[in-house]
This record gives sequence, C-alpha cells and structure tokens, in this order.
Amino acid sequence: MSNEPGGPAPVPDPYAPPDPAPTSAEPPSGYGAVPPSGYEAVRTPVSETTQPLPYGETPAAASPYGAPASTPYGQQPGTADPAPAYGAPQYGAPQYGAPAPQYGAPQYGAPAPQYGAPQYGAPQFGAPPYGAQPYGYGQQYVTPPTEGMAIASFVTSTVGLLFLGGLSGPVGLGLGIAALRRIAVNGKAGRGWAIAGIVIGAVGILWLLAIIAYIVFIVALIGSSAGSSGFWDQVQEGIEEGSEQGTGDGSTDTDSQLPDYTLRTDLTAGSCLTTYSWEYDMADTEPVDCAVPHEAEVVGLITMTAPVSLDSADEFDSAYNDAWDECDQLTEGLLPDYFSNGSIELYYPHPDDFAAGSTSAYCVYYGDEAGMTGSATAGTLQPAAAGTSS
Repeated sequence: MSNEPGGPAPVPDPYAPPDPAPTSAEPPSGYGAVPPSGYEAVRTPVSETTQPLPYGETPAAASPYGAPASTPYGQQPGTADPAPAYGAPQYGAPQYGAPAPQYGAPQYGAPAPQYGAPQYGAPQFGAPPYGAQPYGYGQQYVTPPTEGMAIASFVTSTVGLLFLGGLSGPVGLGLGIAALRRIAVNGKAGRGWAIAGIVIGAVGILWLLAIIAYIVFIVALIGSSAGSSGFWDQVQEGIEEGSEQGTGDGSTDTDSQLPDYTLRTDLTAGSCLTTYSWEYDMADTEPVDCAVPHEAEVVGLITMTAPVSLDSADEFDSAYNDAWDECDQLTEGLLPDYFSNGSIELYYPHPDDFAAGSTSAYCVYYGDEAGMTGSATAGTLQPAAAGTSS
C-alpha cells in the first residue's frame, strides 16, 4: 500500500470505529438563519446557502467580489462566532411578539397627536374670519340701518306727484336708482323704499309730460282760433253778458236784483246808435244818421207778454227768454248768419214800468267792429270788418 499521490486507493481499516449515526434535522424554530435572497444570494457561497448551520449559529456575511469576510472586533481570525445564549436578544433584532414599528410613527418621547385636534394657530373648519362677530345662541340680531337716499327718493317722488304735478319725478327716479346701487355695495336696508321711489317718480314723469302736452294743445288751439274773430267774439260776448248783471253806474249788483231804472222810449226800429249801451235804460248812447259810421242799430221793437224777473241772473225767466228768441228770429231774417260779424242785445222795461203800461223792449244789433255804415232794416248795412253790404 502506498500513500503517494497518484497511487492506489487506500484500503479501509477493519479495526476502525464506526462513524457516528447521523442526527435528524431539527425543525425550524423561527430563530434560525434565513437564506438570503436577491443580491445577497448571489454573493453568498453555495455551501452556506445549501448546508444548514448549527442552532444559534449565523452565517458569516460574504465579502463583495471575493474579499475575505471581516472579523468582528475582539474575535480571533479563523475562529467561529460564539453562539449567543438561548433567549438573549440580538443587537438590532426585534423582540419576539413586539409590534412592528408603523410608518410615520412619532419618535420616542414625542406626544402623539389627538385625532381631530387642530394645530396651534390653525383656523377651525367653519370658524368666522378674524374680527367677525358670529351670532351665537341667544345673541340678538341687529337690523342694518336704512339707506337715507332710498327714503329721500320716495319722499321726493311722492311730494312731486301730489303737490308739484310730477315736477320732481325725475329727481326721485334718479335718487332711487342711485340708492339701489349703494345698497348693493354697503348691504344696508331700504330696497323697498328705493323701488317705490323709482315707480312713483316714473308715474310723476308721465303726469308731468301729460300736463305739458295739454298746455301745448291749448296754446295751439288758442293760436288757431285767434286768426278768426269767432273766438274773441265769444270772449267779448261773455264779458258783455257779465256786465248785464251790473248796475247803471257799472258796479256789480251782488244781490242780482234789477236796479230801479226807466227805459227810454224815444227810439224806433231802424235807429242807428253811436255806441253799444252798457246801461239798462240805454242812456249812455245816442241816435245817429245811419250813413255815419256807427256801432249799433235798433232792428225792432218786441212786445213783452209778461214782466221780467227781478233777479237778473234767473235763467228760467220765461218772459225774457221768449222776448230774446223773437229778437233772434227778427235779426236772422234781416241779417242771415249775423253772429259771424256781430250779436244782439235785448233791452226790456223795468217790472214796475211794465205794470204801468210800458211793454215794449228794444232788439238791438251791434257789430263786432265799430264803424259799420248803412242800416240793417233798410238792407244797406255794411259791416266794418267785411266791408260788404248785407
């Protein structure tokens, strides 16, 4: 038998003791080494990952790129790490049963924040802004003040409509519009006052325009009527009818009673008179030749059927109304459409003279313009305005 290299295989010794029986593998207890994974599995030798280690022994970390593993401080190189005692905690390893640290957990000693508690200085949800005074339970609501311009709009528009014919309506309308704009900015009360001022101001403006239109219409009507003598003739007639109620001296009889007078009796039909008579007895006019320019003419004598009423303003005096109608028909027969250039007047006896037997009244025609010539009864009358014979 040879022990040189390359010689025949050695013969086993029949007197050598047998090898010890292999022990069965113990089940893992959770404290054994865990096979590395990933990059560490590449770096760990195959022998370390495939062969189990004794209980409590940890594999040495492989050095990168084949470098020898570093020896812990105080351990002799080439010696194995002493096995830790059973149950002793390893440095840096978590204890069995200890809760794993959660992500974002506070550091040791820091107070844990309470759920829902706001941070210092942070505003709470729904809290009013700084300086605001929220209405708490039991706190009385304060009514905002009323905008003064809104009340001014209402007062101005109302006064203008009731007393000034809508003259101040535009001012009230403008104040109401301005008040609405200010209320939208400052939040004051008074919107209803402003709207009422605007509406009343608009009505006042329409009323003012209606009054102006009416005045313009009247002025235009007077201007168109002034071109003809009919309008002013009616005005003069009204004045003369009013003067008939006066006394002989031109003063107004306040009790409307006829004055004491005696109608003259020296006039006849066809007598031309110088002027219109303003007195009951016709004493303020004189007869004149009809060829001479004159103003009035007696066109007939009317016989009264009854005395006139002592009240000169009595519109239901039948004796006077019957005599005046007869005078109108007589004059219309002599001067057709005589109202276009003149009018008529009835001079009647006093009721006392009528009772004494004086029953004749004078029917007198007078022209609108003084200076007519000729006679109506003779058919030669020429009005001063027209210049033509009737």
